[in-house]
Parts: sequence; structure tokens; C-alpha cells
Amino acid sequence: MEQTTVIEIGYVRDHRTGNFIVTLIDESFHPNSNRRRQQIVVLPGAFFRILPKIDRRSIANTVYVTLEQAAGLGFIVSKIPLTVEAIA
Repeated sequence: MEQTTVIEIGYVRDHRTGNFIVTLIDESFHPNSNRRRQQIVVLPGAFFRILPKIDRRSIANTVYVTLEQAAGLGFIVSKIPLTVEAIA
């Protein structure tokens, strides 16, 4: 089995603009803390080019992405707490 570093993100499509609002999900992040979440806006073309396995009709969901995909979306990956999962 090969181990790949992945992180979990959540996304929702803005019904007015069609853009995706993408948020880094951090399990250790308390919702009422003063820390700010990493949240970015991604154009639909770039979103589906970087994450081609996502259904184009999807409006909102959570998915696991690699660090390369997260950097491609626009996240600052040097500050991300890492999760390692085994991918067969």
C-alpha cells in the first residue's frame, strides 16, 4: 500500500456567481476560537480541472485532496496540519 498525504476540504457552490467557496477542514479547530479558517473562492473551470473526479452537478460536499491539489486550488499548504492516509 502506498501512503499519500491528504487533507479534507469542504466546498459549496455560490448560486449567484457560480464560483466555489472552498474551506480547509481542521478537526482540531474549535468553531468558536479566534483562529481564522483558510477559505478561498475558486472559479468553476479551475475547480473541476484540479479536481476532475468531482461530479459537475455537485453543489456542496467534503472531499480529501492531495497537497498538490490543495496548492493548485490556492491554499497555503505550509501551514496545513497533515493527515496521512493509506491509498491502495
